Amino acid sequence: MVKIILITHGTLGECLLDTVSAISGCNKQNILVLSVSGKVNLEETENKIKEYSAGGGALVLVDSFGGTSCNIALKCSAEMQDIYIVCGVNLCMLLSALHNQEKLNSRELAAKVAEDGKKAIIEATEFLKK
Repeated sequence: MVKIILITHGTLGECLLDTVSAISGCNKQNILVLSVSGKVNLEETENKIKEYSAGGGALVLVDSFGGTSCNIALKCSAEMQDIYIVCGVNLCMLLSALHNQEKLNSRELAAKVAEDGKKAIIEATEFLKK
């Protein structure tokens, strides 16, 4: 099973996981949620990622490319194998990750989650005009 790590600014990650759990009934224990708000020790956060990811593949979902969450994940992936990072996490991406973490390896899961996230972005007003 691929380990899933969700790193966001503030409480976004916790809120996403709570919502996904309410929708799907998924086990919240199958994911590590970390916040990178201003008062967080970044070295401690990095150590948590490395500890949780040790011994197998991991998918790291972050809120924004180039932000602190992404930069910490990239640093960890440079030092460890089989860690894949997908930026711009949304509800559909997290649902996809949790529903496919036992079926796919970490590289395949990263590709699937990115694809599902892109499919979920729709300009609804234009869609309805067709």
